[in-house]
Amino acid sequence: MNKIDLLLKLDKKKLVRPTQEVEIKRLSNILGETFVVICQAITADEMKELTNTKTPNEDMVIMGIKDPMLTNQNVIEHFGAVTALEAVQTIFLPGEIALLAGIITDLSGFGKDAVNEIKNL
Repeated sequence: MNKIDLLLKLDKKKLVRPTQEVEIKRLSNILGETFVVICQAITADEMKELTNTKTPNEDMVIMGIKDPMLTNQNVIEHFGAVTALEAVQTIFLPGEIALLAGIITDLSGFGKDAVNEIKNL
């Protein structure tokens, strides 16, 4: 079967964004119960937006965490913030932001296991 036939055989409904649950241990310890966020791959359009930002990791976390929604106005206001960016910077430590951005990046197809290189014989 050729590549075009394979692509045409692909069910578009199965092309969903990959997700991964991630525990934020520091927040779990503070809360006294497990605190888990659900990270998801970002879209190509969202990736383009990140190229024009001064805070790419934080913006990736805002775009890539689907639960809890960090753009929720109640969350933003609870942390005394005006924007989701300020809330993220208040809730998470810089290392946590970087690790979450790395997970979202991997889910978005940038991980080393995303493709297999075929060696020419």
